[in-house]
Amino acid sequence: MHRGFTKLFNTIVTSTIWQEDDKTRIVWITMLAIADAFGNVFAAIPGLASVANVSIEAASKAIENLKAPDSYSRTKDFEGRRIEEIDGGWHILNYDKYRRMMNEEERKEYKAKWIAEKRKRVDKSRQPSTPRRPKSTLSTQADAEASSSKEEVSANGSRPQSVEDWLRELEADKTYAGIDVRREYGKMLNWCKIRKKQPTKRRFVNWLNNTDKPLPSTHAARVDYKRNHAPPTREPSEEELAQHRAKVRELSAKLRDELKK
Repeated sequence: MHRGFTKLFNTIVTSTIWQEDDKTRIVWITMLAIADAFGNVFAAIPGLASVANVSIEAASKAIENLKAPDSYSRTKDFEGRRIEEIDGGWHILNYDKYRRMMNEEERKEYKAKWIAEKRKRVDKSRQPSTPRRPKSTLSTQADAEASSSKEEVSANGSRPQSVEDWLRELEADKTYAGIDVRREYGKMLNWCKIRKKQPTKRRFVNWLNNTDKPLPSTHAARVDYKRNHAPPTREPSEEELAQHRAKVRELSAKLRDELKK
């Protein structure tokens, strides 16, 4: 026997089939359960009785009831008959009609479930997520101090030098004169944070040694204010233009003489 699934409408309990005797109702529901995709039930009465767990006489009476017209049936097709005999069994009348109604109900249920799932995903995506708080500069500096402390431990077991005292020594060192030591230290901390490196003292000393010192203020370029002088406000006279032309001709003649030599 094939495996199938038949959905029953809840209106079955208000239909005329529910007014029949118990054995007829059992046989009818059994036929709905074992029908194929076309509404055919292939069985003999003894086999149907065995599947429905009723007597052969009860199964035979139920078949006659289902084949008979029903004037009170809500479905007027086939005069209210529910089955008809076919070769090898029976065919459930109006099976296609109710199958289409079942499919429509299933589509509605699927669509409603799909809409509910989609709405749930949208609502979940709209919930504000708790942003991760980045480490503050103070915590980064504390990590740096801890790393530096682990790196340098005095031989007599005394407390290691703090980062603050160490930075002051570097600021007083003439080797790094002109360099903003604390600013470079902050830049080194951010560099280590991005690259997940340890901000050790040795790393910072190398950082300072590779830092370019600013040029002395005496080397600054002097501003040439003369180059930005305003153009003359008076146009040259004809006499001045004539003198300028004569000078140009004189220089041109000298140049030609030099080229001829």
